[in-house]
Amino acid sequence: MTRGKCKVIGITGGLGAGKTTLLRQLKQQGVPAIAADEVGRRVTQKGSFVLRALVATFGKTILNRSGELDRKKVGHWVFQNPKALQRLNRLTHPEMRFIINAAVQEWKQRGAKLVGVEAAVLFEMGLRHFVDEVWVVTASLGERLKRMERAGWKRENLWQRIKRQLPDEMFRRRAHRVIVTDGRKPRAVAKPN
Repeated sequence: MTRGKCKVIGITGGLGAGKTTLLRQLKQQGVPAIAADEVGRRVTQKGSFVLRALVATFGKTILNRSGELDRKKVGHWVFQNPKALQRLNRLTHPEMRFIINAAVQEWKQRGAKLVGVEAAVLFEMGLRHFVDEVWVVTASLGERLKRMERAGWKRENLWQRIKRQLPDEMFRRRAHRVIVTDGRKPRAVAKPN
């Protein structure tokens, strides 16, 4: 992405840390922002070339009765199978990066001063080079588990996903800003050296 007057913030962190809440708050303040999860849903819509590539790679068992990607089934499967997760990412991430880049460029052309890009796998997707700053959202593991269980996740499924993500310390080391969301109000903390 071209650097200029617009600052692009990459928002990342572990599952249940509060990334989506921070992104929503930025949007409420008028900051244009995009979430990688939303883009992932878009690129795997029924009829998309990415979905066709996924079916060619993994078979029709990844589809539900309507011919759409069965996200829950695929998510459960790939988080138990690292090689399948790598193949899934190789097929989806290039198109996702393209769409995210196009959205950010459009907002820059429209004169945006700040843009948010949220992705749990910001580094793994290759989005770090697209952003000017990395904001890491973090919360205690207990708080994250409570949030995800309230959202309907089963604890055993959560552990499989959490194990596949970067440890909090790795996120923090790469951050320009760390935002802790354990309390009622998020707070920024000094980045550890």
